Amino acid sequence: MLIDFSMQNYKSFKAETVLSAEAGERLRKFQATHTVVMNGKRLLKNLLIFGPNGSGKSNLLAGLKQMQTIVLNDPGKVTDLLTADRFVLAPETQLSDTTFSVTFSVGQRIYGYQFSYNAKQISYECLTITEKRRPKVYFERSAQGFKTSVPALNEVAKRTKKNSLVLYTAMQNNDCVATEVFTWFAEDLLFVGDYQPTPVVSELVGLAKNEQVKNQLLNFLHFADFNIVDLEVNEQPTMPDSHLAAFSANPSYPSYSSYQMMNKLFAVHKVYDEAGNMIGTKSLAMESESRGTQKILIIALAFINAELNGNHKTLLFDEFDDSLHLELSQAMIRIFNSAASQTQFILTTHELQLLDSELRTDQIYLVEKDFKGESQLTSLFDFKDTRHTTRGGISYMKRYVEGRFGATPIIEPDKMLDALIDTEQNMTKLSGH
Repeated sequence: MLIDFSMQNYKSFKAETVLSAEAGERLRKFQATHTVVMNGKRLLKNLLIFGPNGSGKSNLLAGLKQMQTIVLNDPGKVTDLLTADRFVLAPETQLSDTTFSVTFSVGQRIYGYQFSYNAKQISYECLTITEKRRPKVYFERSAQGFKTSVPALNEVAKRTKKNSLVLYTAMQNNDCVATEVFTWFAEDLLFVGDYQPTPVVSELVGLAKNEQVKNQLLNFLHFADFNIVDLEVNEQPTMPDSHLAAFSANPSYPSYSSYQMMNKLFAVHKVYDEAGNMIGTKSLAMESESRGTQKILIIALAFINAELNGNHKTLLFDEFDDSLHLELSQAMIRIFNSAASQTQFILTTHELQLLDSELRTDQIYLVEKDFKGESQLTSLFDFKDTRHTTRGGISYMKRYVEGRFGATPIIEPDKMLDALIDTEQNMTKLSGH
């Protein structure tokens, strides 16, 4: 699971910003359900990030997504440019590198991985391993050279392009540590948006081939009030629709061999005539279902996968509530933080009523943007009067709206209307009517 993520000089985040999933010190509330201990660290199963429109909360997850993208995609040529999306509202940041850093727990180890980069090169890279609470540097790359405790990595570093990561080259050379770190980024860090036919999603969808798992999903959907009566999983090649149509008409279509087979999920719905009588069923591809249905199914599959395989994935949702009604969002928060949950869920949301869910204060983060355009991330746990309270009936939503924690939008509807009316009047004057 994710322990923490930090970044600096990326989009609206100028200063170093840390999102931590490590439980707050001496906070006992919901400890047995909302937290899990891995390699000696007590980690939170769920983080919620609140903030007004334009505050930068989506940029926070975008930074982790960008780090993942750079890790998984090695530039083909030394002249290929890296995506350097710096903070643009200060002249000094245009000359500075962007830095990403992540700490996570896998198996019996804790890994720390960090790199800094600009459009042309990786300027710094470091991988550390902590076993039995003893950290050691596995390798470190900087302008001063390359240091490692593994002699074979010296040759790997020499073969690494200036715009490539040593981690990627080491993984290609079957280094077991680099492979485990790379695999975490590729398989255990999952960004959930619209349903996408990726290898990770294909693996999760494949679980529904098991009749027992399928029945679990159908019961889950029934109690969540979704009108889906059955689920089907078919293997299909990942190819453009035009190619897929040609392949369906001719299985020996030559393009088939160049495409990977993926598990595709279909939802079965009842079909009714005009009189309301059921006359059959129809299968719809998951891509044609609502975003809410897609999200709920991926969440359920990840939950079941962790139950079956003990695979502690970290799932991230941007604008979690934008396709779910409040009651369903609240129900999912309860599931995320249940004793049975073995998966980590990190989400951004506009739904302030979720602030009053059964949450620990260290699970709640707030994002606001100052007058200089810089996004600031704060944990509710950082407010001293929230740390040790165990009293019921305290509305964090009410205190947030009152501005007790900052991060509240300043909206003046009357002046907004006046601005629109002024625009209309000005246009009338310009047109001479």
